[in-house]
Amino acid sequence: MQRLPDLNIARYGHNVFLANGELTVVGGHTAGFVLTRTAEYYKDGKWHELQMVYNHNGGLCLPLKNGKVLLAGGFEKNLGIGQTYEVEMYDPATHSFNGFSCLAVKRAAGNAVEVDSGHVVITGNWYHTDTIEYFNGHYLFSPVKGVAVARTRPYLFRTSDNDVLMISGHGIHGEPLYSDVADRLKGDPIHIPLFKTWQPAETGMPPYSRDCMIGNEDKRDFRYILPIDNAKGQFAIAQVRDTSVTLFPTECPIPTKGRYGKIKYFTPFVADHKAQRGYIIGADNTYHFYVLCVDYSKSPAPITLYYTDPMPDAGGTTPVVMPNGDLVMAGGMNGEGTNFAPYASVYLFPLGTPTADATSHVSPWWWLLVPAIILVVGLFLVVRRKQQQKKESIATPTENLLIPRIRQLMDEQSPYLNSELKLQDIASLLGTNSRYVSDSIKQAEQCSFSTFINKYRIAYAQQLMRRQPNIKLTEVYLKSGFANEISFFRTFKTIVGMTPKEWKTKEMANDK
Repeated sequence: MQRLPDLNIARYGHNVFLANGELTVVGGHTAGFVLTRTAEYYKDGKWHELQMVYNHNGGLCLPLKNGKVLLAGGFEKNLGIGQTYEVEMYDPATHSFNGFSCLAVKRAAGNAVEVDSGHVVITGNWYHTDTIEYFNGHYLFSPVKGVAVARTRPYLFRTSDNDVLMISGHGIHGEPLYSDVADRLKGDPIHIPLFKTWQPAETGMPPYSRDCMIGNEDKRDFRYILPIDNAKGQFAIAQVRDTSVTLFPTECPIPTKGRYGKIKYFTPFVADHKAQRGYIIGADNTYHFYVLCVDYSKSPAPITLYYTDPMPDAGGTTPVVMPNGDLVMAGGMNGEGTNFAPYASVYLFPLGTPTADATSHVSPWWWLLVPAIILVVGLFLVVRRKQQQKKESIATPTENLLIPRIRQLMDEQSPYLNSELKLQDIASLLGTNSRYVSDSIKQAEQCSFSTFINKYRIAYAQQLMRRQPNIKLTEVYLKSGFANEISFFRTFKTIVGMTPKEWKTKEMANDK
């Protein structure tokens, strides 16, 4: 990381964004957990301070397509107490703020997304009622409807049918939700099968949906990356497309232990759309920061984990992708910090442009041999890969290296709980093809892919009934990944040799 000039005011609970090509921070609170009605923008190597109309500590911030920035809500008092209705607009062309309206519901820790025609959808709150409201793009904020699940710092994902999907891993009191329910702007709430075993990972600040996007909004291709984790301490990424949320395959599991300790990822995914890669930042308890780089243009996606020297005065905030691809993190606090003593430090992760050391020297003569060496090595690897593929296609059960990976996937990520799971889904998660997966299962398990998956589902159903003796069978089959009750009862009888009720009665008798 490279140190940039410090902010004029140490702050946390602020928002950071690019506007008119300028790195800008707005609001937050400073030392003593005191609200600050200030903003700053970076130009000509220094930070320039601005006065805002209102305080927006923990408020929502949305850069709009017209170049202006909508700011709304936040905590009413010092120490993060209460919520506000206050709304203003920032014009980066004139560096001016204009208070012009108020929210329909007072809120803090909310989020917003711009839809067509400059309209904005808003939801999320902190220790107060969570509802959905609508901004008409001019001055009017109006309530739309309530939510099935109250959320803080939600992700708001646009869908191809002009709807908005609303997801979060935490409720309005900061508690983990452990809910598979997602709200929608237009339709009824839906259930996300993946969220039975995975949940959206916690982030310190609300994510901008445009930063999470890996599709193309102009082409109505609304695809996003969502960081997720589970109760086992594993970390992964999911792809959100319309109302479908599925695991996004990576070439290897995302590491949760770095060179110096356990990694806690704390930011949403931010995409460099030009390079078609994105980043998630984490840190360990020795003040080393880690940058997870995901090349999302490929499937499975190659990943790279960068780490820094110890940076005890670096804050933990959502990074901004600069025009050249570098990342900048401004202000905030780290895991050992406190809301009463935030940082003014600003750091740059030089990931976008080559370093001077890599470009300024003259290559020695032997570098001319590199292309020939690469060609020879490349041909060798191609031949070796073809031999390996041939070997895999005729492998015996003991020689097959794919089945352990399939079993590990079942144990760690539980994809069988998705009632719409397909053979191709497993192949994609493992970075191979459907035929290899199918052949491996037949050779090792002596059964079809469907039967293999159903065995895991039945084992999960049995586990549910053991742990929760009073659970209803309707809930059992839904949680176990079966599409309907008939399929559940038929499969259970086929695999276990008795009906669920008979098995449950026998289990209870054995326990006694």
